Formats: sequence, structure tokens, C-alpha cells
Amino acid sequence: MPHSNPTTVELTHPYNKVIRKGKSNQKYSTEIASRDRGVFYDIDGFRLDKPIQIYRMWYRFLQLAIELEEKEVSIITRMKSVKLDEPVKDQWGKIRHSKMVPVTLKVEIARRLYADWDIDRISNIDFDSWWKGNSDKEIKPHRHLFYPDTSVEIMSDKNDWIDAPHFKYVKVDMRRRKNDISADLTMQLSKMPRMHDESDFQVTGTPNINTLINRYNALIIQLTTILKDKEILNSSIFRVTQEGMGDKSAKRIASEDSIEGAYTYSGSAGRAMRDLILPAKITLLSVCDGHFVKNPYNDYLL
Repeated sequence: MPHSNPTTVELTHPYNKVIRKGKSNQKYSTEIASRDRGVFYDIDGFRLDKPIQIYRMWYRFLQLAIELEEKEVSIITRMKSVKLDEPVKDQWGKIRHSKMVPVTLKVEIARRLYADWDIDRISNIDFDSWWKGNSDKEIKPHRHLFYPDTSVEIMSDKNDWIDAPHFKYVKVDMRRRKNDISADLTMQLSKMPRMHDESDFQVTGTPNINTLINRYNALIIQLTTILKDKEILNSSIFRVTQEGMGDKSAKRIASEDSIEGAYTYSGSAGRAMRDLILPAKITLLSVCDGHFVKNPYNDYLL
């Protein structure tokens, strides 16, 4: 079945293209995935809740959503049966009383949720420049959206308090010695459980970077070409994951003419592509609503 309306889209924004495999001289390259996919440190050395490549993929899906929104593209989420007013005979001579029609959702970004992202500029900004800032391009840093610059702030007025579960307000007797205050704070903090994610933009679950890139690549190819599923799966754009994809130890081989390094799967190529495309479309629509990898409040399939 088609996956979008229109069926094919010409993507012209500079970063909306397949992320190819390979090695890069840079520690983190926009077009080539990092060799260390488990790193939890950002570009400047701060420890994150998720590997930085996960946040990079959020950015890439948002860049894609921006262009699809501009081009008024709708995503087909499923097919539904609709009863016909009158029965018709299909091409095989069988009488049909219903037909399958696509259910679509227009790509629309909830821009108020991305008010601090400089969303109107990011189509032409690489992730690294957006993340840490680039004075030459007059781009401010955005790392704080996922990792606050500081965890401590002196509040001079209680009216400035923010009623949020991830904030704790502590009374400090400044008549004590600083060493004593520090020891007391350490003891009190040790009794408090750490919040799992301290960002306003939370990543749900523990996504695998290779899986995310494979889904993104499959979606890009499906949106922009008329290649058949088997042709796409036999390309060299997919990365090794637990489910095969070039893993020589994988037991599920598509057919005798499968090529080394291609996506290994059982059953039909169409089913294998759906297993990539469907979650990719859910991620794309979730990103439009300010969530990654999946919107916990909407699966977009009902």
C-alpha cells in the first residue's frame, strides 16, 4: 500500500536524506552515524540520560516533518473497509460490497511545543551547530533543552518557585560553615530518588540508535522513490541489529539470491518493510506532537 499522500515526495531540504553507513573523521558526523553508538556524553562532555545520537535522530525526524508540513503531505496510517452504495465487480470478476480506503493524518507540527527550538531555522542547521551553538552563524546553543546548564539556582523570592515534581526547594542556614552545609546537603540528597529524565523533552523507552536509523532511512526511501520493497531491503543503507540486517549469524534469510549485508528477514519483503515503515511513521507523527520515540498518549493507528 502507499504510505503517503502524495505517494512520492521530492525532498529538497539539505538534511532530509538517507544516513549512510561509513566512518567519519569527526567524532559525531551528521551524515555518518557515530562509531560509538552507546555514548552518553554530549559534544562538550556533559553526561546525558540517553546517548546523544538519540537526540540527533529526534532532530532529524523534526527536520523531515518540517519539510513534509511545507509540502502538505499526509501520512497513511492504515487502511479501512468502507461499504459501497452498490456492489461492483472487481478485475477478477468477483462481486465486491466494500472497498479499502486509506486513513490519513496530515503532517502538522505543534509549534508551540517547540517554541525554544528555533524551529523556523533548523531546516538549514546541522545538529552539532544547533546543539552547542555557532557564533559565526549566530546560532544559540540548545543543549539546555535536554540537559540544564546547572542543577542549582539561588531563589531570592519564593514567588519564583516552580511547582514541578522534578524541583526540590531546600532551606539553608547560612550561619553554618560551608563544609558543614555541603555535607548536610549531600546527606539529604542521598535520601531522594533521582528523577529518570530531567528534560522537558523526554525520550520514551530505551531506543536503539541502529534501529532508529534503519526506520528513518526506510521512510526516506519510501517517500522519495518507487523502488520495490525487495530492492530497498537489498540496499546497503541498513545497519546490523538484533533482528538480522546483515548479521551472518541470522537464521532468517529472505531468499537464495539475498546479498551479503542486506536486510535478512522471514516471510515477504512487504512485511519486512512494514515492520520498518510503520514505527517510523508513528515516530514522525509523535515528533510533530513533541514526543520521541513514541507519543504515550496517541498511537495514531485507531
